[in-house]
Amino acid sequence: MASDSEQYFMRSYAPPIRRDGFVCIGDDFYVQGRLNSRRANATDLHTLLTYTAPPPVLTKAGKVAKRQPRPHEDQSEEFYLAQVAHYGLKAVKTKDAAKRALLSAFGSKKTLAVPDRILKLEKEMREEYTAANKTAKVKYLEEKREEKRKEEERQNKRKRERDSAIEEFLQEGSWPPPKKGKTQGGKLQTSGELSGKFNVIAPFLTEQWDDATQDDMWLKLSSSSTNRAFGGPLISASSPGSFALRLFLRVGDPVAFFWRGRESGEGISTFGDRNNGTINFLGGGKFKAAMNSDLGDFKFAGTKLDGAEADVSAGSLREWKKTWRSINQRAYDRENVARWGKWGGDGDDGENPAGSDTTEGAESDEEGEYAGGDDYDSTGFAF
Repeated sequence: MASDSEQYFMRSYAPPIRRDGFVCIGDDFYVQGRLNSRRANATDLHTLLTYTAPPPVLTKAGKVAKRQPRPHEDQSEEFYLAQVAHYGLKAVKTKDAAKRALLSAFGSKKTLAVPDRILKLEKEMREEYTAANKTAKVKYLEEKREEKRKEEERQNKRKRERDSAIEEFLQEGSWPPPKKGKTQGGKLQTSGELSGKFNVIAPFLTEQWDDATQDDMWLKLSSSSTNRAFGGPLISASSPGSFALRLFLRVGDPVAFFWRGRESGEGISTFGDRNNGTINFLGGGKFKAAMNSDLGDFKFAGTKLDGAEADVSAGSLREWKKTWRSINQRAYDRENVARWGKWGGDGDDGENPAGSDTTEGAESDEEGEYAGGDDYDSTGFAF
């Protein structure tokens, strides 16, 4: 038999046991009704039955005070009828009859014993429920494990479908696909190959938002004056995020990146070390990338557009850096206060430009403002 503590903390998996007007579920044993009344302690029950209202509180002048103690609140008729059943007395139909029957059973004493037949019934029902609950718990856990297995299968299937969609996207066109894990021709791409506008596919994101499609997503990259820094925005007109990106390419693929973004609905920003990922430039104007976010970790890919459609204005990189520097903790705190209708500051939240490897440590508005660490073989870019 389960211990008192096990009974008390028992989680109910099985339906209640009902017998002779009583119900048992877990640690609860009560008379079935609108209130499902449990058995009252005999001492407390006697106090209720013998309650006499005290005289009114008087003032010093002997008058009835305006402020009196809270009036006594008696229990309901259902409560007293249930106590008649709990203590094994003959059933009655009214509250007054129940009170008289209970007082008569107390007699001159202040205690009242529960009949053995009621205690036996309670014990049997508790034991029966405990056994049924164990069986139901096993079934419940098996069902949950099966649900989890099926959900994992669905998730894996969706992941395979996403990966397949990305591969199909990259295979489109006449150029041969690059060898896995290597850049085209074994060389790092030039700045000219990496600059421009890219069509983007992100199956995970289009799953999250019904109105987001592949046509809504694109990525722009632009080289700096040193041809070693790149930047650009990844924009989705339908999904809830618009992002600014920059890249400092040190060593070959993969390239690590950080990103900052802003949700387009309520404008809530996101930033920090958790916002990271990697990108592989595959050659031939194509890339594959993996990105970590609060939404989940997902993959996306891009293919470069041709001709004038791929052109990026000369001043784009400077604007993207400005966007990057404006998404930070100061801006987040100010905007959070403003959402509650309060003044959070003057809105001048931009960070100062930081030195980058593109300018050999010089601080410049033209060159980077990378705020991450130096633990990456290839330093990052940020959305």
